[in-house]
Amino acid sequence: MIRSLANRFKQSVQLRLTCFFILILLPLVATSMFSNIRSQSILKDQIGERTQGAMFSVMNSIDLTMQGAYELTTVLANDHDLNRKFVRAGTELTPEAILDFQTINKQIASVASVNRMVPQVSLFHYSSGVLLSTTGYQKEEAKDSLGWISQAVDANGKITIFFPQENRYDANHVVDPVYNKNNMVVMRLMDLQDPLRNKNIVLLPLSKDYFAQLLKALLPSSGAQAFLLTEQGQLVAGTAGNDVEPPAWRDKDKDLVVRELPGYDERMLMVRATSKASGWTLVMVQPEKDILREAKQLQGWNYVMIAVSLLISLWISWVVYSGISKPIRQMITAMKQMRIGQLDTQIVHSRVDEFGYVMDTFNHMAREQRHLIENVYEKQILLMKTELKLLQSQINPHFLYNTLDSIYSEAILSHADNVGEMVFHLSKFLRFSLGKGRDTYTVAETAEHLHYYIKVQQKRFEFEVRFLLDEQVRHVKLLKLLLQPLVENAILHGLEKKRGMRELIISAAAAADDLLVVEVKDNGVGIPAERLAYIGQELGRITSAHMEVAAGEERLSSELFGLRNVKARLKLHYGDQADLLVESVMNEGTAVRLVIPHKFREVDNGRLGDR
Repeated sequence: MIRSLANRFKQSVQLRLTCFFILILLPLVATSMFSNIRSQSILKDQIGERTQGAMFSVMNSIDLTMQGAYELTTVLANDHDLNRKFVRAGTELTPEAILDFQTINKQIASVASVNRMVPQVSLFHYSSGVLLSTTGYQKEEAKDSLGWISQAVDANGKITIFFPQENRYDANHVVDPVYNKNNMVVMRLMDLQDPLRNKNIVLLPLSKDYFAQLLKALLPSSGAQAFLLTEQGQLVAGTAGNDVEPPAWRDKDKDLVVRELPGYDERMLMVRATSKASGWTLVMVQPEKDILREAKQLQGWNYVMIAVSLLISLWISWVVYSGISKPIRQMITAMKQMRIGQLDTQIVHSRVDEFGYVMDTFNHMAREQRHLIENVYEKQILLMKTELKLLQSQINPHFLYNTLDSIYSEAILSHADNVGEMVFHLSKFLRFSLGKGRDTYTVAETAEHLHYYIKVQQKRFEFEVRFLLDEQVRHVKLLKLLLQPLVENAILHGLEKKRGMRELIISAAAAADDLLVVEVKDNGVGIPAERLAYIGQELGRITSAHMEVAAGEERLSSELFGLRNVKARLKLHYGDQADLLVESVMNEGTAVRLVIPHKFREVDNGRLGDR
């Protein structure tokens, strides 16, 4: 699928234009998207900071409220008259003690009446187990098992807070303030200056509704909720009700987070404000969509603008393409007609722009091409055909084969075996060399071809021959007569002048980097260093883009013609990766190595192909 899209991109100008227009828009789209995301992040941070500032203001008010409650408990706990009356009352309620308790009730009622923050005040006389409050008093029978008494005693005079877990009604069917789930009770032991610390307790029930009203004033939307927690994490009050627990705060080091929370259907903004004075924490939870409602609307408009921009880009690309596609189609049609041989093709147009210039140039080129073909190429082709016919009449392969076969038969009948064998091998060699319809032979067939040529040369003087062919390359195809000039040079210039044992090695093997290496090596007289450098310099000039092997150049007629021819054919058919390397050491021998890339190992009728 990717390849198909890539091909479509290469073949379609309109698709490329559309993609380029879209690429122009991409930075703008990316900038717009980044601006939206960044603005939303900044908006959440700013709203969080403002909300946190308001929460700290409420926390300061709550701290002042609690500070007033703490001071009031201190005043009541250190009231000399109250402590004296409590000390005077024993475990049994005497008439005198009852009168004292009534007097105490009036005192605490007067305190509650002048303090709007504390609508009710309670005192607990431990010895008798009587709990006095502004609504009356009652006796606690199982005082030693009551948790709030143990909590106050364990605090040893320090302020502690008790949260009732259930409602309890007094004799008048009124919820006792100390046992009201809607209250929290601030407690401490009385007579703070008494080193013995009696267990009498002052209790200030504070309504959670008072704190809930303070929290509701903070809520920016109907979906927001606020929770007030003590330093120990106990829920003091919440706008969702006293039974709704606040979400857990996982990021201890952050006071502003946005995440999905259990029990909520959407992402929520969580803001936290912690009082440095009391350690109490105020937590607000608000739906993220409430904060970003207007930003989302703006983002929607941005998306609409992006979509409109894309549509405009497509429209512009179509208009531009339509403006250039017509002349291009005209030129393509004219080129196709030229390719099929209609040399009188002309483009009719009235354009005066760049396309008009190109069309006029094409028309001029077509006329010149027709003139060139009619007046030059046709004459040259006729001349070449005439020369070819003359050459064919002079050298008829069948006539040559029949003549060599006759000479071979006559030599055998005359008992000239050596002459007959030379003629036989020469005939085989020429059949390979002049074979019709084939430009390539496999490595194995090439070795067989060279074998016949070498047999003829071995009749002139003796030398050993070895073929070292790897099995994995025997089927690989090579150009015809690619190795014969190298073998001829090795025999004539290397081995013929050698004294003693002569040896010729022809090898073919696969090398690293997907290369085929064919080598012709002899142990002849070698090449002098200066001559070897000259050969390397001359061969180095031959590349696929620069061929010096050309008919008519007299200086190339004999000088290194064989090596030049082989190097030029290598570069022409196998590309610049192919190479011919010559190595030689005086009096030790010469090695000529052909290097052919893997993807060009096979050549069929002049066309390159993969293995």
